Amino acid sequence: MQQKKPKPDALSVEERALFRDSVAGARPLEQDKIPPVVRRSKQKRLPTAAAELSAQKLFFFSDEYEAITDTSGSLSYVQQGDDPMLAGRLRRGELEPQVVLDLHGMTANEAKTQLAGLLDYCQQQQFNCACVVHGKGLGILARKVPNWLVQHPNVRAFHTAPKSWGKHGALLLLLKINQSTEQQFRELPAAGRR
Repeated sequence: MQQKKPKPDALSVEERALFRDSVAGARPLEQDKIPPVVRRSKQKRLPTAAAELSAQKLFFFSDEYEAITDTSGSLSYVQQGDDPMLAGRLRRGELEPQVVLDLHGMTANEAKTQLAGLLDYCQQQQFNCACVVHGKGLGILARKVPNWLVQHPNVRAFHTAPKSWGKHGALLLLLKINQSTEQQFRELPAAGRR
């Protein structure tokens, strides 16, 4: 049998004395146990009435519906029966958004909920133009956002935003508003619409 050799001391007598001198005034911590971190779900639970309202807002958005498949270039959409020149006006920046929604860093479900909230907010506030910044990234939201928008009945038109509003990482939307506000918009001269 082999006998185990004792390990040589890694510290010299001087090093031990130096260590003892440096920790001479130290006191032990009062608490030596750290409780485990409770991880909470990122999603907040909505009351049933709010959950039903959220479900109603998301009614128009289906993930399976794909009307627009190529998002590499400029995107353009005008609702059937509406003025085909609307997309060009959005492209040229003639209409300035009254509200901007930034979807950076969101999951597809979070983005869909936020987009539904934006459309509802615009309807309540009578905003007819909005900007949705989806970013470029992996292109997931860049593909999904236009497909959700073409499904919503209040979206009259959208186009890839001008450079000043995010270019290929954003869309400008033109939304349906009540008749009196829409008539006021039509009565403005072309230069005053900007």
